[in-house]
Amino acid sequence: MRTIAKSILFPVYMVLPILISSCEMKHDVNDQTVDPGEPVNIPIEIHQKGVIDSANCFAFDLYKTILDDSESKGNIIISPFSISCALSMALNGAMEETYEAMSMTLGVEDKTLTQINDTYLKLLNEMIPVDERVLLEITNSVWVEKRLIVRQEFIDDMVYWYNTEVLGIDIKDPDAVNKVNKWIAEKTHDKITNMIDRLDPQLALLLINAVYFKGMWTYQFDAANTEKEPFYIAPSVPVNAHMMHQTVNLKAARVNNVTIVDIPYGRGNYSMLVVLPDEDVALSDVTDALTSTRWNNWLDYLSNAGAYGIELSMPRFKYKFHKLLNTELKKLGMGIAFSDTANFHNISSCQELMISRVIHESFIENNEEGTEAAAATIVEIVFKSGGPPPISRIEINRPFLYFIHENSTGTILFMGQVIDPSDMN
Repeated sequence: MRTIAKSILFPVYMVLPILISSCEMKHDVNDQTVDPGEPVNIPIEIHQKGVIDSANCFAFDLYKTILDDSESKGNIIISPFSISCALSMALNGAMEETYEAMSMTLGVEDKTLTQINDTYLKLLNEMIPVDERVLLEITNSVWVEKRLIVRQEFIDDMVYWYNTEVLGIDIKDPDAVNKVNKWIAEKTHDKITNMIDRLDPQLALLLINAVYFKGMWTYQFDAANTEKEPFYIAPSVPVNAHMMHQTVNLKAARVNNVTIVDIPYGRGNYSMLVVLPDEDVALSDVTDALTSTRWNNWLDYLSNAGAYGIELSMPRFKYKFHKLLNTELKKLGMGIAFSDTANFHNISSCQELMISRVIHESFIENNEEGTEAAAATIVEIVFKSGGPPPISRIEINRPFLYFIHENSTGTILFMGQVIDPSDMN
């Protein structure tokens, strides 16, 4: 199975700089006898770095837009990679103004579609299992409703560039929703279950990305040292949390009004970068200032910082986050893709399509051993204005044309029309 890679994944109130390794493990991720070794360098080309940098920009823009929603003020987790991967798949089906709007939203308007897809292909072909104590699985699927006359070129591109499974779906099948949910649950190791409760009656196509991550800390916490201690959700509002403790050599730095610390998994290709605001600084002030430039500055500070002994404490946590992303993506410039003026003729040249919903769900559990996280993104594409009705009855009771032809060559042997059959007996 091919695998896809990106440099970002799963911001909680931090961002995880993650590259993607193979779907299969050489060793059990729980095997602590394996020497982690040194991080593996994974080279990328200039245009591929540009696509990844653009994905980072999109991640921060989307995250801040989600925070604007009054309902998204608690624990949040998204997988920017999952979202950008699913939308990049959809980008392959877009044309003209729809393509321009989607590429601008994703920040890749200065890249050709070939460069965007080539970034995924490069990573698919050249990624190897870089760490025996980290498991990351990425799977994509395209679900084609039986009424859709889909372009074979689109399907071929999905299979080639994104290692996509191609599946059929019938909106009239009462088990259709369960089949989609079962696929997502299987690909996320049952961390994302029952993601959807319905499908649009005018469904034409589903594009789904699923991500599963399990990484063991390079230096695990001793569960015996975990204690219930106050965690201040506001300066004078403590709650009890299970706080994990250890003294360990880590890269950390003070940058302006935050402390950053990088906590590695396995051999160090993957890590959790935590951004902790000063006590008198609101987390919202930090998230409001999130940019790719600031992110790169943090990485520069850490790369120049030597690891040193730190008394580290952090909470265990476990939660899910579910979000319909339509409003956020429209705010970021993708509105045309959700409208009657959408152009997805690269998916079907003879049927009119538009995006109905982009749904995202993520899960994370952080404990003494490491981190387990999963995410799924669904791009639901539907027929415009009700789409073609299912054919249940045909009555040839008015004038019609007919053609007698040879199928293998397309040769028409006879053709004609019937206007009045009453005197032909």
